[in-house]
Amino acid sequence: MAFLPRIGIDLDLDHDGRRWVYKNPVTYHKAVLRAGGIPVFLCPDDPRPAEGIVDGLDGVLMTGGDDFHPRIVNRIPGKTPMTLLPVRREKFVLRLIEAILEKDVPCLAVCLGSQALNLALGGDLVLDLPSEYPGALDHSGGKRHLVVPEPKSFLGRYWKMRPQRLKSHHHQAARRLGQELALEARGEDGVLEAFRHPGKRFLFGVQWHPELQYESLGGHPLLDALIFTSQGKSLEAFFKSKQ
Repeated sequence: MAFLPRIGIDLDLDHDGRRWVYKNPVTYHKAVLRAGGIPVFLCPDDPRPAEGIVDGLDGVLMTGGDDFHPRIVNRIPGKTPMTLLPVRREKFVLRLIEAILEKDVPCLAVCLGSQALNLALGGDLVLDLPSEYPGALDHSGGKRHLVVPEPKSFLGRYWKMRPQRLKSHHHQAARRLGQELALEARGEDGVLEAFRHPGKRFLFGVQWHPELQYESLGGHPLLDALIFTSQGKSLEAFFKSKQ
């Protein structure tokens, strides 16, 4: 039987009007199972150091969520419309991505997760695309737009440089990439949509949601690569296996 890697999926945190609840769309869970992994839910209130949490995992799928507070990028809150993350989850995703970087754990960071990855490496955020990025398309609510791969990138290689029309659900985005991150793709409007850390086994951030469009080239290749590298194999071997 093939080795089924344990893939951590960080849970969201919300108040339903009566109590705090952990929640997570089942699409993340189903996507990991379909790709060949075993989902392991990660609780924002886990008291262990983040290094101890990732030690028990073979890979991580970091999930989406609400907005980072402007203080994260040393800005003062203004009139920008935001739905802020609970502080407990905000702190959790930032310490989780730092542990992933330190331990070189294979990771696919989706939406909020990709923004956490960028912040952890010193990048900056667009806090509100409509007001801060002139000409930006609507990237919220599952709207579709073209994602254009960069030459010589992972996506460019896999997509054979063909832009893909993908769904997105984000309000914030990377403004300036952090150190050591390589740009993988932009939206047709220029918004940074994907990036990776070429010095790690598999550390990839995307603004769209691969788990919601598994059959597309923006879905299963990324999830398959996460599982493949979480089994201890290289990204180059992944490419060879697809030829």
